[in-house]
This record gives sequence, structure tokens and C-alpha cells, in this order.
Amino acid sequence: MLDFLQQVPLVLASASKNRQKLLQNCGLQFSIRPSNIDESHIKKHYKGHSFSDLAMLLAKSKAMSVSQELPNDVIIAADQLCVLDNQYFDKPIAHAIAKQQLEQLSGKSHQLLTAVCLVKNNQILWQHLVCTIMTMHCLKPSTIENYLHIEQPYHSCGSYHYEGLGKWLFKEIHHGDESTIIGLPLLALLNALQALNIVSIR
Repeated sequence: MLDFLQQVPLVLASASKNRQKLLQNCGLQFSIRPSNIDESHIKKHYKGHSFSDLAMLLAKSKAMSVSQELPNDVIIAADQLCVLDNQYFDKPIAHAIAKQQLEQLSGKSHQLLTAVCLVKNNQILWQHLVCTIMTMHCLKPSTIENYLHIEQPYHSCGSYHYEGLGKWLFKEIHHGDESTIIGLPLLALLNALQALNIVSIR
């Protein structure tokens, strides 16, 4: 892509394979430096009332953490929260929790909040948040068990992999595209990278 894109050094503050693949497919060159922030500590001590603000706080905290180590690079960081009935779901980790989450989401509409930001030298260059409304089918208990057994989405927000078989769980999606759902609002990010002269097209 050297004859098409010109860019400054980029760092993705995430170990997410989905986010890495999204950026790679756009021809971007970047290094990977997952942040070491304690997300559970931030969530536990969050004093605000907006889940959107919490999602953005988590994304910014990740970016700032990595920016302290690499002040000359542009840091890309993102975070997601799955929100239903004024509560958010953490990554399930365990099968029983994932099952419980899908049982709660079944037949209902929930919000998937996707926050992303760009930071350089501890300065926020850009931030963006998308609230995607996702409506699940009414899922049979056997469907939930079969799905979890096959995809094991225990480290995914909402206990589903939308990039895979998770699409079959949903009836309707509003206010978000696939890239946003699986980790990054890609078009908004690419537009910001160009507008800030971080990446240019030759």
C-alpha cells in the first residue's frame, strides 16, 4: 500500500483480532500495543450516569495509557458496552454468564455503544461514539446452548460474535454498520485520519 497511502506511525491500543483485521483490510500500517489499564476498576469507580460517557472514558484511558509510552505516535483506541434496561454487561468469560446474558437479550432491543478516539502525546485529537440498536430474535434455550458451544464468545461484549454465526441471532439492526458492531466505526475513523492529515491518499 506504499504507493497509495502515506501515513504517520499508528498504534492500535487493543489486542482485538477484529479491530486489527479491520485496519489491515484498509491497508493501514500499525503496531499493536494493548493497554494495561484496569477496566474493572474504572467501571467500579465511575461516578457518572451515562453509559456513553463510560464507554468513551474507557477508550480514552486505553489511548492515554499507551500514549505515555509512545508519545510520538498516534494511538487508536476503542471500547464497547452492551446496555440493556439501564445496565451494562461485562464480557461473560464463563459459559453460565454468557447463557444468562443471551437469555436476557433474547427478544429485546439493546444498545451497543462503540467509542473510539485518536490520541497523540496525551492530547485527544478526535473522538467518536456510535449507539447501535440491536434487536434479537426470541431465542430457544437450545439455540443459545448450541450457539455458545460453537462460537464460545466468552470474551465478547454481549456474548455474541456478530462477525460470525452471531448474525443469525438478530432480527434488526439500526444506526450502525458491521465494522462498528465488531469493534470500530471504520468510515468515521478513516475520515478522521484523513481530516487530521494522519493518513493521506496519494
